[in-house]
Parts: sequence; C-alpha cells; structure tokens
Amino acid sequence: MTLATENQLTAGSNGFDPDLLDRMIGAKGYGQDIESRSQPLLAALGPLLSAAFHTATGISLDARPGAIRQGRRRDLLEELSGDTVYCEASIANWSRDISSLCGTKLIIGMVECLLGGSDPDQLDIAARPLSGIELDMSLVVFEQLNDSLRGLVSAKPDTKASARNPQLDYPDEEDDPIANFHAVALTLDIEFGAVTAPLTLILPQAILLKTKLNPTRLDKKADGAGGDWSERLSDRVSKSQISLQASVALQPMALGEISRLQSGDLIAFAHNGDIQVTLSANGQPLYTCALGRAGSRYMVKIEGQAGPDENWKTDFK
Repeated sequence: MTLATENQLTAGSNGFDPDLLDRMIGAKGYGQDIESRSQPLLAALGPLLSAAFHTATGISLDARPGAIRQGRRRDLLEELSGDTVYCEASIANWSRDISSLCGTKLIIGMVECLLGGSDPDQLDIAARPLSGIELDMSLVVFEQLNDSLRGLVSAKPDTKASARNPQLDYPDEEDDPIANFHAVALTLDIEFGAVTAPLTLILPQAILLKTKLNPTRLDKKADGAGGDWSERLSDRVSKSQISLQASVALQPMALGEISRLQSGDLIAFAHNGDIQVTLSANGQPLYTCALGRAGSRYMVKIEGQAGPDENWKTDFK
C-alpha cells in the first residue's frame, strides 16, 4: 500500500473531505488553477492543429478554443459523448491516460470532401454513427491532435506518441482501462467549411498541474509530419469490400401489362444473342459485361467501362 493510499484511508476514517485530500496529494486542482493552466494550452493547440491538418490533407480548418470542463473522467465522457467518436492515446513520459472525443460531423464532412471532391462550404452534414471507412479515417484526426499536443508538452521532438483505434463509443466502466480520475476536458471548436464540430481532449488534472508548456512550440505552427491523409484514405477505399450488382435489361412492357403479371409469367431479355449486363456497386455503374456460364454457376465477363469517367472510385463514401 502506498503512502498516499494510507493517508487517504486515515483521512477518510477521520471524516476529511475527499476532495481536499485529493488536492493535498496532487490528484485534483482548484478550479481557478486548472482554468488558468488550460487556457494557454488550448490557445496554443488550435493553431498547431490547424497547420497539421493543412499539411497532412491540404484542407483548411479553423480550431478555436472552446469550453473547459472539470470533473471525474467518466462523468465528462457521459456529458460530452453525444454524436462523437472516441479514441484513447498516450504520450511517452507524460501520460498514458489521454482520451479524446470528436464530433462525427467533422469526420463525415472531411471524408466526403476527400472522396467526392465536395465543396466544404456547401456541406450539409447530419450527425450519425460513422461508417467503417469513416471510423478508420478518424484515426488521422486523433493522431494529428495527439501529435500537436506532444509538441506542446514534450521538449523532445522524437517523444513517442500513439493513438489507439477509434471506437464508436467509450467503454463501459467495467471494461474501461483508464481510471476514473479527476479530469479536465479541453474542447476545440472546429470549423470546416459549413461544418462545426467539437474536438475534445480529456486529461488527468494531476498531469496538467505538473505540465509546463514547451516554449519553443508556443506561437509556432506544426511540422505536419503526419502522412498524407488523402493517400491513406484512397488506400482504405481500394481495400474495402464492396457488394456488386449485375443488371440485365428486359423487353419493354406497357404499364397495364406489368400490373397484370403473375407468378409463372415469362419476360424476355431486351437483346437477342449475347446478353448485355451492367455491373454496378453502390448504385454506380462500373462496367459493361457479357453473361456466361461456368459449370453450374452463371458468370459475367468484363467487356468495357460503363461509368462516366475513370475516376469512379471517388464516388464511394
């Protein structure tokens, strides 16, 4: 048993205020002190993050200091987790207990722009759970956030920092690998075109109280050495499993005839001879094919391109 634990048990039996005890052992700070330490961290983190995103993806966003909240870590997660994706991260020799939440609208909008070439100013995004591709690519957001934070809290540029695979929700209490410590939630309000979404860091107050910001990184932009997001996104799309549909044109019929169709009726193909098939995915026509057979299975043979251009992969979201 540690000295801090022994002190806590003794204090509890003597009727000490638990919050006062936590302040005495450095696990919790006074509200005003936490606020004063959080404000310069948020003010410096925003420009670093904006520059890192622009370098990695070629897109511009504005990251402004937002709300600062204090409380137990799981209480803050419950309060802030609506329409967000969750990620755990660590920075060597600083903290292994970093949690982050990012509004899903930001991820959806960025992936839509990078895949489909949409104008950020014309985005109309509704918050929803992320798709598989979006969840995978949200890791880049958390990596950029964690790397920007590392530059502020570590004097060594090669300090190891890592972010784990993002999750659609934070873990239940019994499965949570991170303790329910006194925490501070630092929110950046992210503006990306027409989309506004929160990006929140949840840190132990004990760590924040001991942290001195790296003066060489204040008022400077990030190096942005985080890899090319668009390249990683393209690679992720190329490896995705996509369901294919093959459609065959049938002879045209009058609406009245169609309304009288019954089980057992036969409808002829539209073409004589070779049957023309259009191969599609996600509602997007990809190739024209010929219908054939191999053993007991019908097959299609690719004959040509059916899509409007050779960049059809950008239409998959």
